[in-house]
Amino acid sequence: MSTRVITRATALLALGALVALMLVGRLPGTGNDGAHRLGNGLGRATNVAAKVKDYTVTSQPLSVSVQRGQSATFALAITPASGFTGDVALTASGLPTGSTATFTPATVNVTTANAVGSTLVVTTSGSTPLGSDGFTVTGTNASTKRTLDLTVVVSTPPPAIAVSITPASISLAPGSTATYAVDVTRVNGYTGAITLTPTGTLPKGVQVALSPTSIPAGMSSGTATLQVSTSASTPDGSTTLGVSASGSGVGSSSSTATLVIDSKLSSKPFSLAGTVVGSLYPGAPARPVDLSVLNPNNQPIKITNLGVTISSVVRGTTVVSGCSAADFAVRQYAGSYPLTVPANSPTTKLTSLGVPTSALPTVTFVNTARSQDACRNVTIQLAYTGSATNQ
Repeated sequence: MSTRVITRATALLALGALVALMLVGRLPGTGNDGAHRLGNGLGRATNVAAKVKDYTVTSQPLSVSVQRGQSATFALAITPASGFTGDVALTASGLPTGSTATFTPATVNVTTANAVGSTLVVTTSGSTPLGSDGFTVTGTNASTKRTLDLTVVVSTPPPAIAVSITPASISLAPGSTATYAVDVTRVNGYTGAITLTPTGTLPKGVQVALSPTSIPAGMSSGTATLQVSTSASTPDGSTTLGVSASGSGVGSSSSTATLVIDSKLSSKPFSLAGTVVGSLYPGAPARPVDLSVLNPNNQPIKITNLGVTISSVVRGTTVVSGCSAADFAVRQYAGSYPLTVPANSPTTKLTSLGVPTSALPTVTFVNTARSQDACRNVTIQLAYTGSATNQ
């Protein structure tokens, strides 16, 4: 009887063979059926989560630079994702001080897979701080909120000059005179002197006179008078007149008005008189001109334009040297037209025609940095112009 001896080496070889059979699926219960069960297990582990309906809020651009007092515009887009539909309300928070936000529209309705737009306008003011300032736009649908951070960069606008002319249009008969008021304002800190120049191509027989032709440095604002004289030969028609203002280091600014010559408007004679109510001195308020009309006609007349200018500055009967019309500012009549004056009226004051005192012409002493000692105890002489019809 023979005996088989199992050595350690033999045992190791047997164990290796058993492991190999298990790896290739040869042992009972580990064949194709086992591989199939393993595959099912992996499939259950890789299920995909359901998609969540959502939306985003974007803007083009994200930052806008504006001058103080101007508006910044952002083009917003609300873009749906995963089939989202519904209303999204837009709001802004954390705006720069002194600014406001306006959405157009403030609520967008998303109905398709396409983005829906809204325009955001952020308007700054004189109190809005200079520099870069961020704020947040929020889009809200029920409990879902999506935010977007935007920026406004505010800078100081450059110095400038603003000019306006009133009234915008005057109609009168040939041979009449029209007076326009010119208001000049310094903008954004400009302090220099301002030069005024009349502009426009004049028709036959028309002449213009602008007084004064400059505004001294340092004044916050100023006024001038543009007087337009026509002749009997001036043809009917409409023409554009204007005034240009310029200063050192700033661009020029201009304004225009219309003059209409109509021979069907029969001109009626009348006269004007007035006095300045109150004393004129540096720092004194604007003094009204107590203006009255004399109508010698046998029928009422309708005044369509009034004008007041400073013809001279005198002391006694002598014209003063060193003090002129440029040291005074005239604000023209600020009421409405026409003014109906009764027939054969010797002196009819504007206030008796219902004109408020605040609308009367005024004269102001212009306080400048230069010495104005020459203006002490002077008398200003006024000249009056106007036009009237009985139509």
